[in-house]
This record gives sequence, structure tokens and C-alpha cells, in this order.
Amino acid sequence: MRFSFDRDLHRLLPAAEYLSQFRHRGQANPISHLGLTIYRIRNCLYLGSHAQAILPLQAHGALPYIFTESCPYLAHEPHLPSIVEHCLDDLKDLPELDEAVPLFPPGADNLWHWTTESLPILLAMEAIGYAGPYIVPQGSPVPEQCFSMFGIPARRLLPGAAAYHIRNILLPQRLSGFSLPENMPLTRFLRAKMLEAAGSLPGAKRCYIRRTGRRRILNEEDLLAVLQDFAFKIMTPETLSLAAQWQYMSNVECSIMAHGANSTLILLQKPSSGCIELFSNRYVSYNNMHAVRLLRLRYYPLVEELNLSCALPDNPRLFPYLQNGLTADITADLWHVRIALESLLC
Repeated sequence: MRFSFDRDLHRLLPAAEYLSQFRHRGQANPISHLGLTIYRIRNCLYLGSHAQAILPLQAHGALPYIFTESCPYLAHEPHLPSIVEHCLDDLKDLPELDEAVPLFPPGADNLWHWTTESLPILLAMEAIGYAGPYIVPQGSPVPEQCFSMFGIPARRLLPGAAAYHIRNILLPQRLSGFSLPENMPLTRFLRAKMLEAAGSLPGAKRCYIRRTGRRRILNEEDLLAVLQDFAFKIMTPETLSLAAQWQYMSNVECSIMAHGANSTLILLQKPSSGCIELFSNRYVSYNNMHAVRLLRLRYYPLVEELNLSCALPDNPRLFPYLQNGLTADITADLWHVRIALESLLC
């Protein structure tokens, strides 16, 4: 079959709107107790690349729509049509699948993105008895460890960087980790499944989660001296398997860490426990409010001392200065760390 895609006439369309226009092409299947919806849509093309694209196939090979659920985040991603157009040039002898679930989000090898945006969907599909294939990222250690932990065999995993003609695609609604605080049943379900897979530890401990990549603590030696006064243990996630990280966090009564993907682990802490998250003065993002809300964590976000030397209204360097804060290392504000720990632990 020859496929046709008009870059100028394409439409980015939510799956729900598509099914309201073409009722015979599928249906929306709500998982009501988890607040999720899975769209079963007939006769679609899946294009895997740096950003996935899922296109419902019309008569004579026409592909006028791209589902917004298959965009990385925003439905108006400008590069997606050009990716689609480029991919179609190379399509030959597409493998056909009877059904499949795409699990190919942006940042799939990132612990936070995977845990908050894809793992809930994977676990929900398994819980309702889905036994078909998943289209997944390749070579990403975090997803691969999850598949093994939850007993999903390799034969059910198809490479995401490929193209498929799928007779029935089960398209999950797009999850954002930032929307999880609005869905406590799903967050509760996610935590329970993670603890069930990893197991939990007795007792209680205080934990400093060390960061080895970008956004490290510049004055870590001084910070550790403060933490020693409060009997903190040091955990380096890179030295543990994902299951061991989850289990390690299950009896934590207070944690402290630099902002980053490792902060995802606070979802495994003891209810009503404490958490201090350290931010630079250039980038603050509250990624784990679902855990704070579910567990009623006593949460302290601490920002290093502000430096406003670049923050002049007419300074063209201000925006890149702030934007580059995403990767900036952090100087812990030791005075406020000590006060927060006294409030949490003394």
C-alpha cells in the first residue's frame, strides 16, 4: 500500500475527538478506578523515531491525522509533521500486528519520566489482564529492569524505533508526572505495585541520596558534616539495582537530595516522613507533589542563596542564565538545611 501524508493539511487530533467523529473506528475504554482511559483504535500506523507518531489510516492510504497522545508533550510540536513525512519515504513491507500498546515516551531512560508517565500505564494494563505486546524503548536500563521485575517476558516487547501497521492499537492517554497529584488512586496503585515488586524493609533510617551526574552538591563535604550530626546514611542509586533502590527507600523516615530524577524515590518513603529537596537559584521544579500529597510528606524545598546580578530588566543574558540552571550544580544552604532537619527530626 502506498501511504499519503500532506504536511500542510495534517491535523493534530485527540483520540477522543477522532473517535467521536469516526465511531466505527474504535472506542474509549476507561479504567475508572485508576482514572485512566485507553483508546482502542482500528487500523493505525505507528512510526517510531526520536518522537513517536501514531496515525489512523484512512481509505486509499491517506494519513490526514496525527494523534496528540503520540506527541512528546505539547500537541503543537512543530517538528512532528516533518518527522512523519520523512519516515513515510522509507516505509517498505511494514510488519503487521493484531494489537499493541505503545510505551515510548520522551525521556524513557529517565527515572522520573518513566516512573510517573509510563510505568503507571504498564502496570494498569497488566492489572486489567492485557497479555499482548508493548512497543518500548530499546537500550534504556530503567524500563528494562521494570519489565524484568514485573515478569513481562522479552517476547512481548517490540522495538520502539521501528514502524508497524497495527490493526488494533491500544493508545493510552498521555500522562504527565505533573498531573499525578490530581490522581491519588493511580498514585496509590503505583506505589503499592512498586513495593510489592521490591519488598520493604523494617525499622527506620535517614537517607542522603547522593547525586553523581549534573546538579551535584558543590559543598557536599560540608553538607555531609551537618548530616552526620543527625545520623544520616548515604545512598548512591547508581550502585544499586532499581528494585534495591525501591526497597532501600521503603523505611526512610527522612531524606535529603539534590533536585533530579532520583527524587522520584520519595514515593517509596514511609508515610508522614520528611523530605528536603535542594535546588539551585536558577531552576526550581516541583516534580514529586504526588508523593507529597499521597504520603503527607513533610516537604522542604530549599533554594540556594539568590544571585541577582544577571536579573536586570534589560539584560539579554537573563533567559539563558535561568535556562542553563537546569544543569547547574548546587551549593546547599547549610544554615537552612540544619533548621529544616531540626524541625523534622528533633
